[in-house]
This record gives sequence, structure tokens and C-alpha cells, in this order.
Amino acid sequence: MDMNYKRKHIRIIRIFIFSFCFLSCKSQAISVEQNAMTLGVKLVAHTPEPSKYFDDLIHPCVRYISTGIAGHKWWMVGTPYRGGDTSIENPILYYGDSIVEVPQKWTATGIVEDTPKTGYNSDPCLYFDGSKLWIFWRENGTPDCAKNGYSRATFGKYTSDGVTYSPKKLFAGEKSGTVDSEMCPIVVNLGGHVRLFGCHHEFSPDRIPLGLSVWDLENNDLENKQFVKAIDVLPIYKVGFDFWHFDLFDYEGKHYCVVTPESANEILLGRSDDGINFKFWNTPLISTKVTGRSYLYKPTALVHNGVFYLWYPVAELGVSPRTSRIWMSKIKFSDLIRILETQDALIIAN
Repeated sequence: MDMNYKRKHIRIIRIFIFSFCFLSCKSQAISVEQNAMTLGVKLVAHTPEPSKYFDDLIHPCVRYISTGIAGHKWWMVGTPYRGGDTSIENPILYYGDSIVEVPQKWTATGIVEDTPKTGYNSDPCLYFDGSKLWIFWRENGTPDCAKNGYSRATFGKYTSDGVTYSPKKLFAGEKSGTVDSEMCPIVVNLGGHVRLFGCHHEFSPDRIPLGLSVWDLENNDLENKQFVKAIDVLPIYKVGFDFWHFDLFDYEGKHYCVVTPESANEILLGRSDDGINFKFWNTPLISTKVTGRSYLYKPTALVHNGVFYLWYPVAELGVSPRTSRIWMSKIKFSDLIRILETQDALIIAN
């Protein structure tokens, strides 16, 4: 056989083997799940009554108030939930102070609503109306729910000093015990209208995520009016994900949403032009699969000075019963969007 012919065929075989290995490695690299962000830093946020709450904290809601209130610009609310104990799932208000960056140490001002005689509290959020800081939360099977004819309901109080609160007020309610459309209530100002967004979920006969429900408020009057359900919408997200606990924020004319599934094993980011219809990137911001950490139960996020900040609970390692601490990750927001767009393009292409 001609020597040049042999060399030519050997070269072709080598190219084929190299190409196969390259494509195989590329395929494997793409198939391995990636996160857009890395696990951040654990915050210091001690709870009052440590013998009752054990510094456990989940379901954070963080808000930055540029003008400040009660001398502080950073505020957070969260609930203890150690070992799944609903009796301690009470909203606790915190403030944080930092001259240079976002605070990593938070100080509790007190319990916003204590343990009810029956049922339990859950799902707090914050809203600043320009002069008062409102704290909202859900009540489930409590005496105040029953008194108003509801199975579950959203209540709220406001504070001007972070220490004393207005009387509790009913804002929305659910009569059904099988469907809920105000779970994880988030109150925002959307285009000059104060609205409540809630996770819409069916619990029986099957657990089915139904998307988001949007509630309107007449004249933006938080002190005298209640929210009235307006529409249901279906966010667009990857197959197998169930929309559960979430938060909303705005940045440069766009609206964004961070959300976890009920399993709390990943956090997704979505974007909307109108603030109502959201489409989510497939690539998680943070996930259990990549970080090895679990129980990321409800994120909260915002963009401050061009940097995206994400707060989320993380279960402590080797601790029983399960106890969680709030962590914070950050990344330049333009970099985050570029990473999400690039990674999702690879996922779609393959």
C-alpha cells in the first residue's frame, strides 16, 4: 500500500477521533447543570427569644428605602421555621446598616405578629408607601381568619419607627381550603397602582401550580381598602418546575421575578415588560444540585448601584432538626443577564 495513502487515512482517523472526543466533551459540559451565581455569604440575623426561635430564619423579604425610615435604609422581614414548626412561623422585622455596601449584619426590632391560638402565620413581605413601612403576612386557619369567614387571609400592619405598629388589618382572603391565589403575597407599586401578587395554587385533589394572581386596590388606599382579585396569569418557565414562593423588583424599566419551586431546590429569574406576564430563564441562579446546599425557601432580590443582590435561606449542615440561615449572593446585573442568555442559548441549541 502506498505510504502517502496510509498516512492520509491515519490522519483522517485521528481527526475523526479528535472530533468525536471534542463533541462528546462539549455535550457533557453542556449537559452538566450550571448556576449563574455562586453561593454567597451567610448573614448575621439573630432572632429575638433564641430559646424559642433558635436564630432560624426563612422566607426573607428585603427592601432598600433610599430616603430611610426610622434612621435606616435597609429593611428585612422573615419567619423562623425550625424543623417545619409552624407555631414559630411569625414575621420578624429587621433593619441593617452599612456605609459602603449592603449590610451583612441585621438587627431585629421585634415580632410583628405572635403565635395565634390556632393555625399559624407565614409568608411575610414589606412595602414602603413613601412614609410608612407596611408588613404583610398570611394567616392560615387562625381565629382572625375564621372571624372574617376565610380559610386563609392576608393581614398587615404599618410602622413609622420600626418598633411600634398600627392595629392589624385584613387585606385579602380565601374561602376555599383547596385553592389559594394569594399565597406568598408580594405588594408592589406597578405603574402607579398598588397591587398584590400571589402564587395561585391548587392543593386538592392534586397539587397543581396555576401561576400568579393579581389583586387591585382602590385608590391605592392601604389604610381603608382591601385588595380585590383582578386577573390570573401564567408565567412561562421550564418543564418540571412548579411556581411556588417568589419576589418582585424593577430595574431600568423592566420587571423581574425570582422564584423557587415547592421543593426549594433552585432559584430562577424571570423578566417582564408589563410587570404581569413573566418569562423565566432555564438556568438557575442558585441550585441544590450545584451547591450541595438545600432548602432555599423563598428568595428576595433587588439591584443596587448596578449590582444584583440575592438573599435566600440555606439549611445548616449537620443540624437536626433543620435550621436555616439567610445567605446573600451578588453579581453585576449586566453580567448576570449575559450569563443567563448565553447559558440558555446553549441549552436550547442542544
